[in-house]
Amino acid sequence: MQRKKITFTVLAAVVGLGTLLSACGNQEDVKQTASSSPQSESSKFANKIKISMFNQGTFNAAAPIPPREEDIQRQMLEKAMNIDLDMTIPQAGQATTKLNTLIAGGDIPDLLFLKSRSDLAQYYDQGVLADLTPYLDQFPELKKRFAQDSWDATSYQGKTIGIPGYDNVNGISRSFFIRNDWLKKLGMKVPTTPDELFEVMKAFTEKDPDGNGKNDTYGFIGGMNKEGNLQTYGFDSLMWMFGVNPPSAIDIKDNKPVFLFIDPKMKEALGYINKMMTAKVVDPDWVTMNTPDLLDQKLFKGKVGFMIRDARRLEPDYQQKMKEIGGEVPEWIVIPPMKGPYGDQIVERKSFQVNSWAISKKADKDKIIRILSMLEYMFTDKEAYPNFAYGIKGIHWDVVDGKIKNKTSELSKDMKEKYLWVDHYRMPRRGDDAEYFSFQNPKTAEAFANNQQYVGLTLAGNLLTADPSDSLAADRTRFINESLVKFMSGKDPLTNWDAFLKTLDTKFDMQKYKDTAVKQFKEAGLIK
Repeated sequence: MQRKKITFTVLAAVVGLGTLLSACGNQEDVKQTASSSPQSESSKFANKIKISMFNQGTFNAAAPIPPREEDIQRQMLEKAMNIDLDMTIPQAGQATTKLNTLIAGGDIPDLLFLKSRSDLAQYYDQGVLADLTPYLDQFPELKKRFAQDSWDATSYQGKTIGIPGYDNVNGISRSFFIRNDWLKKLGMKVPTTPDELFEVMKAFTEKDPDGNGKNDTYGFIGGMNKEGNLQTYGFDSLMWMFGVNPPSAIDIKDNKPVFLFIDPKMKEALGYINKMMTAKVVDPDWVTMNTPDLLDQKLFKGKVGFMIRDARRLEPDYQQKMKEIGGEVPEWIVIPPMKGPYGDQIVERKSFQVNSWAISKKADKDKIIRILSMLEYMFTDKEAYPNFAYGIKGIHWDVVDGKIKNKTSELSKDMKEKYLWVDHYRMPRRGDDAEYFSFQNPKTAEAFANNQQYVGLTLAGNLLTADPSDSLAADRTRFINESLVKFMSGKDPLTNWDAFLKTLDTKFDMQKYKDTAVKQFKEAGLIK
């Protein structure tokens, strides 16, 4: 089904992930000055204009803006676009107050970075922002840079009122970690299905894989946050093997919403986890694992054979913690997610993008075109890319053996602190650019790249906004979360599944929630 523009007030959309930077990887050299491509020549713009930028998209609001003569990125932008750039970096936590003060005083910045979809819509309603629809066809490279879902995030009332901000990062935080040294010792292969995974976890628990003669190892450890939510703590990743997930996982199939947290397949997923619990392959400490740090401690101690953790745990700093805490550096490897009974193979779903660039309604046509040209240059010029994504050539990156090498991780602490201000310009970095992260362990970059193929599409449910008249919303969500935990832990037998569904309908007015979803999906053009 072809998607229409999404136009209801508060809405998020998927960040389109680009391909890894390759075009500039084989260059002999990468200039620090403006690109020589036709679109970025300063001669294209005869008159110099001043552009004010309100940049709350910086990755380091505390870093002071350097003088122009030291600011390589600013020099590039000013030369390429023939502009005088005046950038404001609001202090962390004060951006909204600062921006509202400027707007109230009539001093609206020409270019604004906004961090929420609701702000974008609100400021447009207030007459602060320009409609960019008439101009975008002049910038084909900028339009190609982001996927359609990202552009949908900037669509409001049938108009495009912003430019997608920066890519979110997917395919790294939900990596499937397994002890390869334990697999080898037990003569087992990397699991590829839920059944194979169960057998591996059972062996890790029962067959003394660390060889110390003690019954002190487990196949898996997960947890839930302090609010009792299972998302992001490992168990939810196991549920994806069955194509389901806790709230607010709502898909659309056959022109109807599918509430994955009450789908029949959720019962199967819970049954699988309960089977794990019954077989005692889950570390019993899972009930206390309510922060990522606690799960990391389990990783470092080396007594669990399978976990869902961030691929960056393969980096040297974390490897050293394993040595210090567990006495060894286990052979952890990142494997593909298991392929479930319905063909699902997912590490995570793509994140929704809420950030965007917007342009003041006070800007005239020439200024709007100049700003859009600058954004197109920042986000699409291949020679300029490393200067924005990585930093200053010769300091943060260089060309090594014909390829760009990010050297940020090699800098001393003093050098890193000296150049913190380069974080003001990193927005064009791609969400799947392994070089940007400057991984020190090649296995981390490999895992990150491999995981990209298992990042699933975003779910329509993330587009829904809260219904203010739904007074049972919070209680309903709490009941769902508590019920899922009871089912998977065995505190409530799965024979009570139908009773759970009935309680949702009778006590928590599930039908109202369903009706709201249908209404908003229709407004968004996602269902007919």
